[in-house]
Amino acid sequence: MNLLGKIFTVLIMLASFGLMIMAMLVYSTHTNWKEEADALKANLSKVQIENTQLRSKYENQLGQLDAEKQAALHDLSKLESEREAMLDQNASIQDELDNLRQARRGAEALVASTEKNNERLQEEVAGLRTEIRDNQQQRDDTFLKAVAATSQLHTTKGELEQVKERNVQLAQQLGIATSALRENDVDPNAEIKPRVRGLVSATLRDSTGLLIEITVGADDGLKAGQTVEVFRGEKYLGRAEVVKTAPDRAVARVLRKFQQGTIQEDDHVATKLRAS
Repeated sequence: MNLLGKIFTVLIMLASFGLMIMAMLVYSTHTNWKEEADALKANLSKVQIENTQLRSKYENQLGQLDAEKQAALHDLSKLESEREAMLDQNASIQDELDNLRQARRGAEALVASTEKNNERLQEEVAGLRTEIRDNQQQRDDTFLKAVAATSQLHTTKGELEQVKERNVQLAQQLGIATSALRENDVDPNAEIKPRVRGLVSATLRDSTGLLIEITVGADDGLKAGQTVEVFRGEKYLGRAEVVKTAPDRAVARVLRKFQQGTIQEDDHVATKLRAS
């Protein structure tokens, strides 16, 4: 066998390998179209059943959605009615609130006016209380004064009655004394300074000198301007001039030029009998 025959033999063998490989590839990629068609038919039937079920479910859901839609529309209508009712109620509440606010403003103004009136009344009451206290105090003072005046009036009436009785007695005594003086040729109109005796009851020194209070007065015949002699036992102490008299006592100023000793309480005093 020559070279050419060897070459053809090798080529034939390579071609056989190639055909064999192609045959294997074709076999491996071969599809059973009948089985595939049966499978597709079965799948189609399954899909149609699922489609029917899904359509039925869709129709059911669509019915439910329609029912829910109707219910929602009904609820919406109901809510719209409630909304309108609430709007009307809100408007009514707003009107009532406005009325309440206006009434509150009126009440606040009334309260402010009442507070001012109360303050004014409190001030008036305080003033009236003060005035009442003052009036009560004045009434009490007036009552006490009236009681004192009434008591003084009764006392004065009593003293006046006593003075009247004493005046009558003195007039009778004066008539008797006048008759006796005239019978003895004595002028009853002549002034006689009676001789009296008393004691020094107190001493007081001021810028004008020494003043003494003595236990004899107007009822004993002393008058302002008269003089009294002051002595202690047998010791002469000085002379004093009467400056003020009372019914049962008198005040006299010691005359320095006649003073001959220290004048004390319980020293004796006496007047001189002098005709005017």
